[in-house]
Amino acid sequence: MVRKISLAVTVSLLLAHTPHAFASSDMEDCTWSDDTCLLKGAPVLAPDNDSRDNLLRLLSEAKSFALPVQPMPADITRSRDFYFAYHPQWDDVSPQSTSADAAPIEDKALAEQLAALQIDPAAMRADNGEQENRFVSNNTESVSQFFAALLADGALTPEQRHALAQARVALLSGATSEQVSASLAALPAGAPALYKAYLDAAARFYEGDYAGAAQGFSALVKSDSPWLAETAQYMLMRTALNKSSQQSTGEYGDFDVTRVSHDDAAQAQNAAQAYLQRWPQGRYADSARGMLRRINWYLQAWPQLAERYEQAFQHAASPQALRGLVTEYDNVFGMQFYEQPLTEAFPEASLVSFIELLRALRLNSDNKPVLTQDALNTSKPAFEKGGKLPLWRNLQLNLWMATGNYAAVLQEVAPAQTLPAHDILVFSEQVIYGEALMAQQQWPAARDFWLRLLKLSQDNEQQQYVQAKLAATLVYMGDTAAVFAPDSAVTSLRYRSRVLKTQASPELLRQQATKGPNSEERTIALHTLLVRDLTENRFGDWLNDKKLVSAITPPVTGEAFDDVNLSIFDWNGDTAEPGYVCQSLHETVTVLGKNAKDPHALNCLGEFFRTTRTQVDLWKESAGNGVLEAAISRKEPFGQSDRQRYYQRIIASPKAEPEDKSYALYRAIMCYAPSGANDCGGEEVDKLKRKGWFTQLKTQYPGSPWAQQLKYYW
Repeated sequence: MVRKISLAVTVSLLLAHTPHAFASSDMEDCTWSDDTCLLKGAPVLAPDNDSRDNLLRLLSEAKSFALPVQPMPADITRSRDFYFAYHPQWDDVSPQSTSADAAPIEDKALAEQLAALQIDPAAMRADNGEQENRFVSNNTESVSQFFAALLADGALTPEQRHALAQARVALLSGATSEQVSASLAALPAGAPALYKAYLDAAARFYEGDYAGAAQGFSALVKSDSPWLAETAQYMLMRTALNKSSQQSTGEYGDFDVTRVSHDDAAQAQNAAQAYLQRWPQGRYADSARGMLRRINWYLQAWPQLAERYEQAFQHAASPQALRGLVTEYDNVFGMQFYEQPLTEAFPEASLVSFIELLRALRLNSDNKPVLTQDALNTSKPAFEKGGKLPLWRNLQLNLWMATGNYAAVLQEVAPAQTLPAHDILVFSEQVIYGEALMAQQQWPAARDFWLRLLKLSQDNEQQQYVQAKLAATLVYMGDTAAVFAPDSAVTSLRYRSRVLKTQASPELLRQQATKGPNSEERTIALHTLLVRDLTENRFGDWLNDKKLVSAITPPVTGEAFDDVNLSIFDWNGDTAEPGYVCQSLHETVTVLGKNAKDPHALNCLGEFFRTTRTQVDLWKESAGNGVLEAAISRKEPFGQSDRQRYYQRIIASPKAEPEDKSYALYRAIMCYAPSGANDCGGEEVDKLKRKGWFTQLKTQYPGSPWAQQLKYYW
């Protein structure tokens, strides 16, 4: 059986001179190509999506490949973990082996070869100092191929095979061409000398002596040994290709394709084409085709490169292979046009044209897309030629949205009566229609549309995506209560939590704290209510609302809900600043319920917020919620503590005891330590005012521990 060079090696070879992989999207949190890094983008074809997501979704659907998407929680009403962004827990998952049985088989074959050639397995030590660039193929796989050729060549004696095998093992460990030649000096002419010449050329290749390597490989392409002839022709391509990029390092150590030698790249192209013409199904055929993509990149032959990627996408035989190609495409082709997107279509590459034109619909600094209507019209024949007019239609709809022509979208698209189970173009079109309704602030129509689309969809991702749109629409139209109606279609706890924390009235929070569908939602509602009772000075309400905690059994705990930990309200005062005694939060609030201006109680309430950092946490679940985040945004969010306001009130109070006023002055100054930025909430006070607090503390309360401790103001 002919062992062909692996896809992994092919991709590694192609990207060997791109030491840093860049995504054509915003900064990412996990490596997109990793098995544990699932798709973060929305389940639509959209300009703002990561272009790799768009491409992988489109191609995988056509091939019926499973997508690497996040799993649906067992009960979405109790989980906030389904959202369209990076999930930190993905980093905690160990990647699964893609082929558990492949490695043992290869090891067994190599072991048999080593035994036949009388080579000690312990000698198989690879030099791992630099397994990239030209060294990427100096591995046990290529060694095994060389061993197979030796064992198949009847013109070699066992002793000659052993000597040649030893020399190849030495090359694996980093031996030089001189060392290899010296070890084989006693070999006679004929077949042994040809293998010796190959090893000498290979050693020169790994040393970077491309002229010497090319000379050696050229002498072997007409060898009677099939393996030597084929491998030498393949290595001629690689030699010319590596030579072409010798001077390609940019000013900052990065790869600069404009510095590639076009003459050498053209020579590599000729060698690759010669190889494929002679061995179209050869052991290196896939690699050679991949190298032709790299050669087109080096030659900056973008139409030809686009066509090669189009062909490669169609021939990808597995989800893993397809994802590798998409990664390669984005690093090589996509990044070239990341800052200056293409606005022309390639007649022979409709899919590539679509992805690049979709990228050109992202809004620039002037809030306009790079792609114009004229340019889009010019591209239409290319999509017609490729039979991909639905892709062009998607571009047209997205362009209308980007330019504010919502009426054109609503006129062109009809609300679906049925929805295919798997058709991202159809679903994307429906989403654009709903977004156009929202853009025109047709809230009732948008609400009804999202409700209908939710019923039509059979896909978990789509349903969660539409739920966020529906929740946003209800917020925009001022009907927050509808999100929590008994028959609400917004069932995601994440979206409901976002609305509870940012939009719900105390009455609605109290309703959900007592009648919410489960303990998780009741906990979120009650935590938000209790924080807001404190920050909005509803101390009597807090004492009553606190009683609701006991009704939530068992308590909701764990990292997933650490932002709404109800036990925090059992604060006993022990963590207050040493030297300043506070009672429990319950006792403190009881005092404030009788006198909301009580200086000592206000200081102790400040200590509660300072030591527990309690607030309505708007950060934990803010990612991946789409338009809902814009809908719930507030200039002054609910539930954010303002300790500085307490301190200022005490400082201004003529009835405050020296102990309380001096501590309030100390704490007010410390709000700005050490950075000079306000860490206590509320509006920033200028430095002159802070100096006044410092002077007041030092002059009016010089004997207080706080005046003695404080040496500076910020």
